[in-house]
Amino acid sequence: MTSRPQHTPTAALVNRLWSLIPSGGSLPESVWRARHRFLVGLTFFHVAIIACAAFIVAKHWDFSPWTFLDDDNGMHIIGEAMVVGLFGLLACWRRPGRTVQATFVGFGLMSSSAILVHLSGGYIELHFHFFVMLTFLALCQDWIPYLLAVAFVAVHHGVVGVLYPQSVYNHEAAFNAPWTWAGIHALFVLWSCVGSVVAWRFNEQAFAQTAQILQAAGEGIFGVDPEARISFINPAAASILGINARTVVGKKLGEVVQHLATDGTRLPDEDSPILAPLKNGRAQQAADQIFGRVDGSYVPVDYVSTPIIERDHLTGVVVSFNDITERHRSEAALQQSHRMLEETLQQLKTAQQQMVQQERLRAMGQMASGIAHDFNNSLSPIVGFAELLMKTPDLPRETTKTYAELINTAALDAASVIRRLRELYRDRSDGVIGDPIDLRRCIDEVVALTQPRWKNQALGQGIAIRMDKRVEDVPRFPGDAAGVREMLANLIFNAVDAMPKGGTITVRARRDGACARLEVSDTGTGMSEEVRQHCLEPFFTTKGQHGTGLGLSQVHATVQRHAGDLTIESEPGRGSTFIVRLPLLGQPAAEAEPVDAAAPMRPLHVLLVDDDPLVRTAVVAQLTTQSHIVETATNGREGLERFESAPFDLVVTDRAMPEMGGDQLAAIIESVSPETPVIMLTGFGDLMSAKGEHPHGVDAVVSKPVTLDALTGAIAKVMRPQPAASR
Repeated sequence: MTSRPQHTPTAALVNRLWSLIPSGGSLPESVWRARHRFLVGLTFFHVAIIACAAFIVAKHWDFSPWTFLDDDNGMHIIGEAMVVGLFGLLACWRRPGRTVQATFVGFGLMSSSAILVHLSGGYIELHFHFFVMLTFLALCQDWIPYLLAVAFVAVHHGVVGVLYPQSVYNHEAAFNAPWTWAGIHALFVLWSCVGSVVAWRFNEQAFAQTAQILQAAGEGIFGVDPEARISFINPAAASILGINARTVVGKKLGEVVQHLATDGTRLPDEDSPILAPLKNGRAQQAADQIFGRVDGSYVPVDYVSTPIIERDHLTGVVVSFNDITERHRSEAALQQSHRMLEETLQQLKTAQQQMVQQERLRAMGQMASGIAHDFNNSLSPIVGFAELLMKTPDLPRETTKTYAELINTAALDAASVIRRLRELYRDRSDGVIGDPIDLRRCIDEVVALTQPRWKNQALGQGIAIRMDKRVEDVPRFPGDAAGVREMLANLIFNAVDAMPKGGTITVRARRDGACARLEVSDTGTGMSEEVRQHCLEPFFTTKGQHGTGLGLSQVHATVQRHAGDLTIESEPGRGSTFIVRLPLLGQPAAEAEPVDAAAPMRPLHVLLVDDDPLVRTAVVAQLTTQSHIVETATNGREGLERFESAPFDLVVTDRAMPEMGGDQLAAIIESVSPETPVIMLTGFGDLMSAKGEHPHGVDAVVSKPVTLDALTGAIAKVMRPQPAASR
């Protein structure tokens, strides 16, 4: 078992005092060199001063060898100056190291002090020269040369001054009591040393803190002087650049690190943005740059180059940089992950689209039976009344008219059923938000479309489901009517699935402030809180293999597309209520002003192009009742030949025809006779209107089956007022 050493108060005091003593030798190389150059220059300055003093204080000049020892000979003083100069030259010799160089410069300065005291005859004022030189020598922050210099002063004053006081002092009191004067001078030296050491310690602490900051910094930092030489460098920079921090100080920037251009070529030091602050005095920051190492490798970095300004003078540049190799690797890995994520997302989107299409096909299959039922109901009166008219031609005129009106009404109903069928396969992804929605009509249509599911199929399974509609007057509002119908159908199907033993589905609609409020409620099994929280998520289903999990997510998407909100209220065993609020923003699209079909119109020369003979016969009959002259063609090519052979006031054409379609025919007529209007008859009129499709050269589109009112209104719309005479 080891015991920790116990520190006595005395030992603690000693340690505390020892911490106040500078350690020495801790100056950075560049700082030490600058101070050493100053001290060497000061040494040679004293050489010049001593040499000049020879011409002032020398009593004679004698060049004989033994006279060099004569203090009054000028050559003796010149020799003393040469001794100080020799110390200065030895101080410039770098090979022995910093301590030896500082020792030589210390002996040079102390020797010059002793010589000046001697030349002055021992004037007390010049004794302070020793103290000043000791202060200057403390700039090297090296104990050995400093203590040797103090020893020089002690020998000069304590030994020479006692043994030969006349060579050190110039007054009688010193001659009589040399020890006293030596002690007084020793006291001055002591206080001078204390002041120098204290300043030395503070200076050492400041440099130590700066060095610790540079050592601890995680980013690379180096300094460059105005001559583009490295003045300092921290370990992080040396590690990143793969160099030895001690050997690069003083070298040119290009010998340590190379700034590479984007194409990999080396930038000369004078063109490197790193040194730009030396020219303009402004900080330079750059990202994704390339530093070349000495071994030929390179490293990507972000760097900041900041000017060092001292007393409004630019003294260098500090460069801090970060190795961004790991960031580049992370970015590359992130890009790879992003690409993989995009591919996966695209696959998910494709799968979702396929699932959505399957869901719509399933809904279409359920609703198509209802449409087929309604279509057969519409055909029944047409076939029945038509047979009566054919078998009993002698019916009364009023009865015949009644039968004809009923046939016409049934045919229009059948056309309406076909329009509803188109809504099943219409794309909802780009549903138009802006068409006026009649919510009551949407509810009636969807209830009728879904009747085979909630009534017929349910009754076939012995399940009784009752539909309760409670619809108040709701203003029309802009939106996607087809999307709203699909949303309602999904909510009704969801309600049917939630009532395996039957029950009641209630559809409510009313105005709720600035919103249209639509509610679909059921008396089914209800949902738990967990299911309620997740039921709107795509592919979430509680129906197993019988459900896709897309019905309610499509409902939610439709509500969001209309900038509305969806609320679900449900409890297990007490049914569910889906509450949809759709904003009544804006005004519904203005309905087109009715065309005055009764307005008189001059007879027109009309070209009718249609490949269906029954349609041609019906349209010719309709146009003839309006006193128009009609010529017909069976396809677009034949129609174009007739158009080129005679003038026509109006062209009425089908869209899908053999050899040449209506789109191509209309475009050609537009190019050769732009003043001739073209009306297109097509079974896709409603779908074209929903998609905003308008073929070039077509002035109006009339949906099939064509009614006389629709055809007359289109003619009145496209025909501009013209003189009564035929052209």
